[in-house]
Amino acid sequence: MRPRERMKLAGPESLSNVELLAIILRTGRKGRSVSELAQEIMDRFDGSLRSLCNASLEEIAALDGVGLAKAASIKAAFELGKRLYAELSKPRTVLNSPSAIFEFCHEMRFYEKEIARVLLLDSKLSLITYSDVTIGTNNQTLLHPRDVFRLAVRANANALILVHNHPSGDPSPSKDDERVTLSMAEAGKILGVRLVDHIIVGKDNYYSFRAAGKIGED
Repeated sequence: MRPRERMKLAGPESLSNVELLAIILRTGRKGRSVSELAQEIMDRFDGSLRSLCNASLEEIAALDGVGLAKAASIKAAFELGKRLYAELSKPRTVLNSPSAIFEFCHEMRFYEKEIARVLLLDSKLSLITYSDVTIGTNNQTLLHPRDVFRLAVRANANALILVHNHPSGDPSPSKDDERVTLSMAEAGKILGVRLVDHIIVGKDNYYSFRAAGKIGED
């Protein structure tokens, strides 16, 4: 069974280093299958991924049947691995209090139009990613649970925080703000993604729906 077929059935973690390299290479050379070429490359670097990673683009490209395009694909795969490691090694931003959320979104105090921001969190309330999902007029922003929870599902988030600003500088919630918060909380219960808080950012302070008791404890 070819490496690509095996990966479809059992996942990439089931493949050997040679098989994964064969998928990156895509094709072999005259007289050698892609799997055989991948094995030759690994043998050239003593079966060590570290040695292959540290090799220069030119050194890999010079191997028989490799060339610049295949060598570039190999180097790109290693670079992605390095960047993933760097991302995973960064301290996670924990947003477990209204003040921490306000501090993280402090630049929203200066926006001249209302912007809704969705902060997506893991089970420990560490930030996965965030997105500004809508831009409204200077006094109104339109937001629907569908747009918000689509982002949460894509990110495999356990929880989310909704943040938006009031360009007037007064963070007091409007009736629409309360309505949106209630609809988001109800949608979160149905989808299994907890609405941790809804923060309204003013010029110098903020309003927290959870601190105000408008979002109940889960």
